[in-house]
Amino acid sequence: MKTVNSLSGGKTSSYIAMHYPADYELFALVCIDDHNAAGHLKKDKKVIQEVNDRLQKYCSHENEFVATAEDPKTIYAVLELEQLIGREIIWLRGKGFEQVMDEAKAVPNIFKRFCTTEMKMRPIFEFLFKYTKLPVEMRIGYRYDEIERKDRFTDTFKYVAACKNYGLRRNEWAEIMWRVGSFPLINDKKFHGDIVKFWKDYNIDFPLDSNCQNCFWKDPQQLRKNYDTNPAIMKWAGVQEEIRGYTFKSDISMFNAFKLGLQQEFMFGTGSGCQAGFCTD
Repeated sequence: MKTVNSLSGGKTSSYIAMHYPADYELFALVCIDDHNAAGHLKKDKKVIQEVNDRLQKYCSHENEFVATAEDPKTIYAVLELEQLIGREIIWLRGKGFEQVMDEAKAVPNIFKRFCTTEMKMRPIFEFLFKYTKLPVEMRIGYRYDEIERKDRFTDTFKYVAACKNYGLRRNEWAEIMWRVGSFPLINDKKFHGDIVKFWKDYNIDFPLDSNCQNCFWKDPQQLRKNYDTNPAIMKWAGVQEEIRGYTFKSDISMFNAFKLGLQQEFMFGTGSGCQAGFCTD
């Protein structure tokens, strides 16, 4: 069984890449197909080209990379991580955020959690389906202090197995066991403090808040903070709410979250809390 490290660009999954080498080091980047969301990343044409070069290898069928919903520091961190581990990190992407919302006719929220499945899990599943034998052993960056997340791990994936024409085009779906979960940080009883201490000896500038900046799991205070950090991404999210008539969070819109005063006692940068088995800091 082949081993896979699912990388997010945060400290925890990067720790796994450093300490538990795998047959495949995979990083799926959430992409936005609107250059207005690029912010200061737009000026770094060298890095944009480098990302496109890496995505071209396995995702040439997708759009050209122009922006991401994740903190751009994630891109730099993954590039630096590859130099540290001395092994190739395979970059993947799925459909752009806008296309995913168009097809779902919705904005992802706590009741419609299709975003991670379509933009993180599906491109990784499709890569493994094409290039190796399933199932694989997939290492997930759940620490000992968040052991409860292990119980929400899923090992099957639903995919289009055939497309037949019965007068109307109709997809036939199948479900396959594609991964066996492996949780080395839980097994080795590694806490958040262990991870933070390890990275103090390195100069990687990890994002303060990992994964999609506009994620519906994030507290409104975190969304407000992310507006200061990555205004272009957050404005894009606010515009998407306006034109689609839905909000990412049920209790507050992005533009109203931007008006909040920052609470200094709030613990910022705790990640998204995504329950799909991928997003973690």
